[in-house]
Amino acid sequence: MKEMPLAETDKIITIFTDKLGKIDVVAHGARRPKSPIASSTLPFCYSRYLVYKGKNLYTLNQSSIIESFQRIIMDLDRLAYGSYMLELIDVLNEREVKNVFMLGLLLKSLYMLYNEDINLDLLKLTFEYKVLSFAGYQPIVNQCIKCRSKTNLRYFNIAEGGILCSNCAVKSVENILLSDDEVKFLNQIRNIKIEELRNIKYDSIILEKFIEIVEDYFKHHIDREIKSLNLIKDLKGR
Repeated sequence: MKEMPLAETDKIITIFTDKLGKIDVVAHGARRPKSPIASSTLPFCYSRYLVYKGKNLYTLNQSSIIESFQRIIMDLDRLAYGSYMLELIDVLNEREVKNVFMLGLLLKSLYMLYNEDINLDLLKLTFEYKVLSFAGYQPIVNQCIKCRSKTNLRYFNIAEGGILCSNCAVKSVENILLSDDEVKFLNQIRNIKIEELRNIKYDSIILEKFIEIVEDYFKHHIDREIKSLNLIKDLKGR
């Protein structure tokens, strides 16, 4: 997911694994141009790694590439969105805590980013919602978060953590009014599988509204700066 130089030819890489979760690994000699592990220790590289645990860090023994995701790396827009995904995974996962569901989501999302001509903001929004769910911060959108009513769901409240019905909304502040189409779209995002995104129909204005809502939701509930988000905003402002 990320790398940091170490000494003259080594580096420390952070990898997200199915068996160990997120771990930091010393890759000796990985910064040498002809190193056999140079390519497999780059960000985005999906590889098999053989590591052993030392006193403080893991050390890389062998690696073999499954997918390098070169198309992402070579395209600035895809690189920005992919970097954002990796950073979210890094921020939301503690070291050495397994989360195979989040790993699966990341891989499916990167393959969509790599293979599909898809709206990148739609992919980002869906990824964000599902990452929040796996991390325990899922917005409640299928019923009122206070009374559990499933009717008259017309308001989203970031601080409360989801949708409010019209009756409960009068008791809260900073509610965001939603149309029926916007509520329907939000539930589509909640229920859809990442690999089915190519088939979804959406309104670009509604999409933009929820991009802002979910970014504000992250700021409120996660309270961590996601630096790669600034690159996405810079690219959109070109």
